[in-house]
Amino acid sequence: MPLVLVISSYVAASRVGGGIAPYVLGPMKVDPVHVPTCLFGRHPGWGPPGGAAVEADVMAKMLEGIEANGLYSLIDAVVTGHFSKPEQVAVASDLIAKVRAAPRGKAHGHAPPQPIIIVDPVMGDEAPGLYISEPVAEALMRDLVPQADIVAPNLWEFARLMGLDISSLRTAEDVAARAKAAGGRWLISSVPSPKGIGVLHVDGDGALVAETPRVEGKIPNGTGDMLTLRFAGGLVSGFGAVGALADAVGATHTVISKTMEWQGPELSIAACSDLLANRHSVPTRKIS
Repeated sequence: MPLVLVISSYVAASRVGGGIAPYVLGPMKVDPVHVPTCLFGRHPGWGPPGGAAVEADVMAKMLEGIEANGLYSLIDAVVTGHFSKPEQVAVASDLIAKVRAAPRGKAHGHAPPQPIIIVDPVMGDEAPGLYISEPVAEALMRDLVPQADIVAPNLWEFARLMGLDISSLRTAEDVAARAKAAGGRWLISSVPSPKGIGVLHVDGDGALVAETPRVEGKIPNGTGDMLTLRFAGGLVSGFGAVGALADAVGATHTVISKTMEWQGPELSIAACSDLLANRHSVPTRKIS
């Protein structure tokens, strides 16, 4: 069974952050290990969340226990999300180095693939703007994003990473051109699309966009977290980049649609567990 280590928030009563990893990855038969960066009662969008940030030294000690059980050698992917303090970013950075350096046994005479490091630079969005502190945002951009195999921002976060005005990113082609120029590998959500909304995957082989109709109404928080986790699950399950993109976008769109149909105040991920056990697909198109 593939193993994904998630470093992100735990929010007890809201389906956001790393706390949704079992709901998203479990139906895919992918095993999550979650180290929380905060322990909140609810998403801050509802008001004061309750709880508090997890101290960096507590996170480090949790990781020591995980390492002591020999799991670093078995991790197929690391996904990072929300951070509350710059010191937590330093802990995550140290973890990534250790996971990459961990010895990995050969299977059938072949070395296993290296773990995939996916950094979701959770910083803000178009309407609220930056919703973490400047020091945390700076630490993310300086210390964690450069270590990623895949960076998974929303469009606002991508613009901030690139130092761009978001108004200059009017089409998926605009975004793809900027991502290609920057180099590396990207999974960019909330991309403009004539069909509604798009998710863009860019790497050295080119750019692909998966598009779905926009669901009307106030959509609960957590869609970006789900998309990134589902994409990671697809990669470690052997779907390949195209398959993982189509599945992640399709599964996320399904949960959003069901949530709005059921008038759920939070993403109805658990109620969709039977649907999430199936592989999803949406059309993708190549951007030259």
